[in-house]
Amino acid sequence: MLKKTFIPALSIASFTLSSIVTASPIAQNNTTTQYTQKADTLFVILDASSSKNATYDGDSSESIVFDVEKQLLQRINNSIPQDLKLSTGLRSFGFGSCLNWGSTKLLQEVNPHSAANFQSSLDAATCAGGSSPIEVALESASSDLSKDTGNIALLVVSDAYKVSAETLTQTTALEKQFGDRLCIYSVWVGNKHEQPGKFVLQELSNIAGCGKSVDISTVSSDATTAAFVEEMLYSKTKIITKPAAKPIAKPTALDDDNDGIPNSADDCPTTPKKAKVNKHGCWAFTDVEFNHNKSSIKAGYEKLFDNATEILKANPTLVVEIQGHTDSSGSAKYNEHLSDLRAKAIKAVLVKNGIESSRLTTKGFGESSPITTNDTAEGRDTNRRVGFKAAYK
Repeated sequence: MLKKTFIPALSIASFTLSSIVTASPIAQNNTTTQYTQKADTLFVILDASSSKNATYDGDSSESIVFDVEKQLLQRINNSIPQDLKLSTGLRSFGFGSCLNWGSTKLLQEVNPHSAANFQSSLDAATCAGGSSPIEVALESASSDLSKDTGNIALLVVSDAYKVSAETLTQTTALEKQFGDRLCIYSVWVGNKHEQPGKFVLQELSNIAGCGKSVDISTVSSDATTAAFVEEMLYSKTKIITKPAAKPIAKPTALDDDNDGIPNSADDCPTTPKKAKVNKHGCWAFTDVEFNHNKSSIKAGYEKLFDNATEILKANPTLVVEIQGHTDSSGSAKYNEHLSDLRAKAIKAVLVKNGIESSRLTTKGFGESSPITTNDTAEGRDTNRRVGFKAAYK
């Protein structure tokens, strides 16, 4: 038999832990973690057998083991968020007057959680005695939890030392009854010679296929207890934040001569830097006005060619063919002659501005090279132009 030897119940001093202290908040959502409640009921089974009357050898406080258990449950109670929709219950096991001469005692039925009510139920467990009939408490938990329809976290606080093999049988029965809704957690609270009980508690979680077994030394502070409560009651999901997508830069259209007109639309791809170009990318002047039917430039329009003068002076190896164009008004032969004369007029302006005559040639194209329609006044204005064809000597 694995059961403990029966020891008559021993009455110990009442250990009342009535003060409720709010612990640090748990399961706080943040930018990296999202918490979701996974347990709807927390049901606690407390070991109140005679071995709990022994002095706890885990620290120098000389507390009895039963007090250490109750202190743990007080920290657990304090760690449960007050606004959490949770049911709790509490049952102890042992034997003697502390348990009304039974093997197990229901200290609190499963009810909506109240920190004060749970603490009062815990305070009612004033002593420990008898053997360790944990299997009876597990069997009774089957009825205690029978009306629950949600997920259950069953917490066993015990040394589980020399318990009956029936313990595993009853755990298996609970697993069959509640299936995936049941997770079994445990905290081993005992002295060094009782450490084999840790394996029994771990096996409870193994049978349930869900839960965790820990040593009291790992949940001895408010912070570590809160973390354990968080693990029992919540699941957490890591939030993977993808870096903001960098805007995809539109490919820059190639513009070899940097005149603002992409190569694909540039009819004059070798325009000198800073040259005044039209929408076709050609170095041209459409704003110049000549006297009607003459080649002479109207007064004031010579200034339009300051840009050309500046560029030619900045590039002494640059040579230019000045090209004159007209609209389609008049005969083609006449327009060709007129356009040549107008090109020569532009050359004269540039020479006057200090550009060597040898760098400038002229040619008249007349109406032969329109860049837009001649059917409108606007189109004809555009076609009447002077263009510069640049090259380097």
